[in-house]
Amino acid sequence: MNLDIRTTMMIAAVLALIIGASLQFALRDYPASILPSIRLWVLGTLLLPTAWMLYGLRDNIPDFLSIVVANGLLGLAFAKQVEALRCFMGHPDNRVLIFAPVAAIVLCECLFTYAVPSMNLRGVTVSAIISAQLWCAVAALVEHGRPRHRSHLLTAAAFATLALALMGRVVNEVFQDQKLPAPFAPSPMQTVVFGLAAAFPIAGTLGFLLMCNDRLYQALARNQERLRAITDNLPTIVAHIDTNQRFTFANEYLGQLLGVNPEWIVGRTMLEVLGPTIYDEVKLHVSTVLRGDAVTFDMERNFRGEHRYFEASYVPDVESGHTVRGFYVLIFDISRLKHAELELARQAQHDNLTGLANRSKFDELLKRALARTERNGRSLGLLYIDIDHFKKINDTFGHAIGDAVLREFATRLEGSLRETDLAARLGGDEFAVLIEDINPSDAPENVARKLLAVLKRDFVVEEANLKISASIGIGVARGDTDAKSLLRRADSALYEAKAAGRNTYCVATVG
Repeated sequence: MNLDIRTTMMIAAVLALIIGASLQFALRDYPASILPSIRLWVLGTLLLPTAWMLYGLRDNIPDFLSIVVANGLLGLAFAKQVEALRCFMGHPDNRVLIFAPVAAIVLCECLFTYAVPSMNLRGVTVSAIISAQLWCAVAALVEHGRPRHRSHLLTAAAFATLALALMGRVVNEVFQDQKLPAPFAPSPMQTVVFGLAAAFPIAGTLGFLLMCNDRLYQALARNQERLRAITDNLPTIVAHIDTNQRFTFANEYLGQLLGVNPEWIVGRTMLEVLGPTIYDEVKLHVSTVLRGDAVTFDMERNFRGEHRYFEASYVPDVESGHTVRGFYVLIFDISRLKHAELELARQAQHDNLTGLANRSKFDELLKRALARTERNGRSLGLLYIDIDHFKKINDTFGHAIGDAVLREFATRLEGSLRETDLAARLGGDEFAVLIEDINPSDAPENVARKLLAVLKRDFVVEEANLKISASIGIGVARGDTDAKSLLRRADSALYEAKAAGRNTYCVATVG
């Protein structure tokens, strides 16, 4: 069966026009890296119907337009598609390879239309040149050493099929005795060539689209690999959870904390992965983020015998229509920072040498204790303590020995107290003890006597046996008493103890 060549060309022109226009809008949002190739392919596809329409109007327009311009545009269309494929495959720009065939077609068409008129030679030269163009495209797609994807092979097959048909036409025209009487005269070879030419925009474009999609999938896979590599090496929990509270992504760190493979986590619910205890702690935050509001909160848990602190951020995953489709989980392990903060807070309220409360902590707790004393009507005892002749110890043995004496003194002091009592180092060799809820009334004196007793044992510091004693002033507050008054009376009692010969205590009552 022979096709009507003119009708076939018009149908092909309409198909190519529809395909080219559709591609122009469908692919405009593709990544910038492949947009140049897409633009070239669209241009080539749109040039095809222009050439075929001019060619189909052979009897109605001048020969220059229907022969020279039409075949020149046909060559340019295929040149642009070859350029699109070379650009897509990363080949360098080669203007000679692209435009030399177009120039050759125009030259041959002018030669065999006006100088040496020959329809047969026009058909042979145009078919040969375009066939060579198509083989350039095949070579770019199946270049040795490059990975061969199915989409590349499909596109190469479309170009190769049409190239073979054109080569067959050349052979047929050269060796056939009976020449075609007219350009659109039906014949088996004409039917094959023009039928494949009509189908080429569909087959070629399908292959090119598959190539673009393969590139997108490859880029997506590489991005996912990079994301996985980055998130798996962060000391941070990174996850995504959908609206059904099922994990769709979990990084390696979450798996390490839970002692499971991250792949096991994906597809399971938060309740299954975290357990009821942690889930109950975070479910209110989950409800908040699924309403579209980001939420940040702190939490602390024990993992594998280690107490850890975390800062969690739940960020909604919102589509363009403001529909929440899940949320991202970012949980930072702030244990080191938290421990550092706690240590700084401890150091701010404790003496670095002895570990006892410092003056700032003591003053704060004294005010609170006096307020409780006023409310409950009970007594409060305050011991002011100085180590006797401590300056002489420093001058004689050095500050290192003096520091060791202070640490040992603090240890014996704490050993003389109840669990509810507070010992503090106020500075130098000055110490204080706060005793709440005095019962019996001589409890501060009992502490003073106990301390003086434990101080009678020699202080052994670097093989030196030292005799250490202390003077103690005791202030007792009953009723409404302010801190300054109590401190002043305890300090006055301390000086009375020193005046009495040291290594003793004196008591002063306030209120």
